[in-house]
Amino acid sequence: MLAAAACGENVLTVGEDVRSGAVAVPVGRRLRAADVGGLAALGITRVGVVARPRIAILSTGDEVVPASAVPGPAQVRDVNAGTIAAVVSQAGGVPVPRGIAPDDAAALEGALREALADADAVVLSAGSSVSVRDLTADVVARLGAPGVLVHGLAIKPGKPTVLAVCDGTPVVGLPGNPASALVVAWRIVAPLVRLLGGERIDDEGFDARETSAVLDVPVQSRPGREDFVACALARDGEGVLHATPVFGSSNLIFTLVRADALIAVPLDRSGLTAGERVRVILP
Repeated sequence: MLAAAACGENVLTVGEDVRSGAVAVPVGRRLRAADVGGLAALGITRVGVVARPRIAILSTGDEVVPASAVPGPAQVRDVNAGTIAAVVSQAGGVPVPRGIAPDDAAALEGALREALADADAVVLSAGSSVSVRDLTADVVARLGAPGVLVHGLAIKPGKPTVLAVCDGTPVVGLPGNPASALVVAWRIVAPLVRLLGGERIDDEGFDARETSAVLDVPVQSRPGREDFVACALARDGEGVLHATPVFGSSNLIFTLVRADALIAVPLDRSGLTAGERVRVILP
């Protein structure tokens, strides 16, 4: 529930000065329990809020089957629909499942147009092959102006990401790999949902859940991209927070299951050294 404008008897425009001259609740902040209590103390029983944005979630791929199904030969369960829905819910949105579309341009376009008609944004996860990713970008480009804005990000995991706006509706094409899709959902989809829900970006952006920690072991990287490395967090006897990379393939979802956070390696670094303080992102 996000703060917005309101009017009428016993209704406060959130962000408006109360009699004391102080702002009761700033505009663009998700209402907390304390905010509700403060408004009640002022006799304010109704406030205007921004509706939770509806985010359509579409999976694609001839090999993808529902998570409840038993995969056959060359088939995989749909992991992304569930993880993306969880990210959307945690960011304050309403996930709208749209099922699984095959790797067929006409079928995918039809499914996307239906999703666009019923949502404030669309998030789809494409297959892992280059040809399927190109298919996704080509179809999204036909959905409305201006179309595809970005095809590929300088991050790992998550490079094959598509960002688009189709006649005013944001469309995010995530990689098919579950771990890559989840990292991009944390970094891009969650802030998008919060923006659509009316939250305002402050001077620190949307990374209020970032912190820093002492790195216990070296981390290798490649300049020119921002790397996100899964890590476990723990405090030592003096209360200092330490980050230890979670070893495992970067494309496996269970690497993230065992992690507490992500170490962010700047794109201009070739790695991080043990003992230095590093930027840590809490999902």
